Amino acid sequence: MCTVDVMCGGGVNAGNWHQLLRLRQTEEKLVSAVWNWKLHVPVCGRSFSLRMRCRSGRSAVSMDSGASEVKLLRASCDSLSPACESTKSKRSILRVSSLVNLLSPSKPQKQKERRSSFKIPSSPAPRQCVSPYKTPSPSPAKRRMTRTWSDMMAGDSSVSRMTHQDIKRQEAIYELYQGEADLVEDLQNVKKLYRDSMLTLHLCSAGELEQIFGPIDDLIPVHEDLASRLQQQRQTDGTTQGVGQQLLDWVPQLKVYIDFCANQVFGKALLDEKRNDPAVDDFLQRCQESPFSRKLDLWGLLDGARGRFVKYPLLIKAILKQTPPDHEDATLLESALEQLDKVIQMADKQAGRSECLFYKSRLTYIYDEQRIPEIEESQALICRGTVKNNKGSKLQLFLFERAAVVARSTSQGLQVYRQPIPVSQLVVEDLPDGEIRIGSFRSAFGQGQTARNVFRISFTDSSLGQAHTLMANDEHDKRQWMQSCQSVTSHIIRVGPSVDKNSDKK
Repeated sequence: MCTVDVMCGGGVNAGNWHQLLRLRQTEEKLVSAVWNWKLHVPVCGRSFSLRMRCRSGRSAVSMDSGASEVKLLRASCDSLSPACESTKSKRSILRVSSLVNLLSPSKPQKQKERRSSFKIPSSPAPRQCVSPYKTPSPSPAKRRMTRTWSDMMAGDSSVSRMTHQDIKRQEAIYELYQGEADLVEDLQNVKKLYRDSMLTLHLCSAGELEQIFGPIDDLIPVHEDLASRLQQQRQTDGTTQGVGQQLLDWVPQLKVYIDFCANQVFGKALLDEKRNDPAVDDFLQRCQESPFSRKLDLWGLLDGARGRFVKYPLLIKAILKQTPPDHEDATLLESALEQLDKVIQMADKQAGRSECLFYKSRLTYIYDEQRIPEIEESQALICRGTVKNNKGSKLQLFLFERAAVVARSTSQGLQVYRQPIPVSQLVVEDLPDGEIRIGSFRSAFGQGQTARNVFRISFTDSSLGQAHTLMANDEHDKRQWMQSCQSVTSHIIRVGPSVDKNSDKK
């Protein structure tokens, strides 16, 4: 691209007629340039640039001849004499001088140059390459200090004078205290960084958050209280002598877990549903990658409180085991354990009712005959889990308080498969391994594969419905299913090798 820099200055003086003629010609050229060129005059008035878009080219082009002509104009004006002016020449000089004064700088001693240019690209500008979004690299997880009582007392000479049993007792008491402090930290993070942030960001409504997190506000003061009690019992030498009375007074506060455990099944279902929202899922993923979460997801932190609740009997028994029989804590700890067992049983019973209500609400029926009253009358869910039928298809088995239901998982819930079996009609057969062959239709023409951990549930009156030959995941699951069935029915049959293999084919 070409540019032109024009520098002008000076005043107007008289000259001869020959110079006046040249001045006249220069004036005509300048007038023509003003019309054909785009004139840019800066505010300072010290310089200007003339340029014109070339008609035949693609670039903005300017001419260098303008500078020499203006310089010539200035020199001609300086040589003019006022005595030789005529009326016609005066008009020309006035017109030229006005133009020259417009172009003259205010400080002729130090003239500045200014360039003005305009580019027309020969091809479209390439699009700027934008790198795709990349999730930030996860921060290192915040590791929790596994500090024991012996670590805290390292270098203390009093430890060497203690018996092995005393040291073990102090370790058990300190483990109980440290676990409370860690749980308080986790619950406060869940409350502030998860629940309050999701409410501020409008990721969930207040009602949804209440269902997901449950009565978490009631849990924090309970564990803060126990941590404070244990810390106050610690003596100046670092040892703790008595905790039995403190635990006995504190255990009744754990009744807040009855509602917390009962709400968990509904909270987990809603949280899984909310994860389908990309904004919620992104928020939870970022929180999990943050150091404060220790790589645990939200439900892992929430369920950690329930896990701590059911672990208290083991923690208190560990203290009781290292407590001498003649110690005052021995009787107090046993009383605390009795109260604790009652609270856990109440929480477990209420959680079972909530779980029963939740899964009953998810059942969908193909036929009205499948809606037997025993399902609605059930107040507890004895056992549930995933099993396979003799074709290898996965099914969900629910053993309610008064009925056994087999269902298929669908996008709309749990579709009841075949006719539910009332407990009064339930017959359970323990089938030996290797007697039942499983496989799909494709493998029906082959030898098939023998099944293990198989049992069958059916009606005492076979005309009421079809039987189900089911395969548990492993031997432990089968044993659990058999024990659960024994708790609701006495019709348990141990079948030998001569089992009828076609009893459920219809």
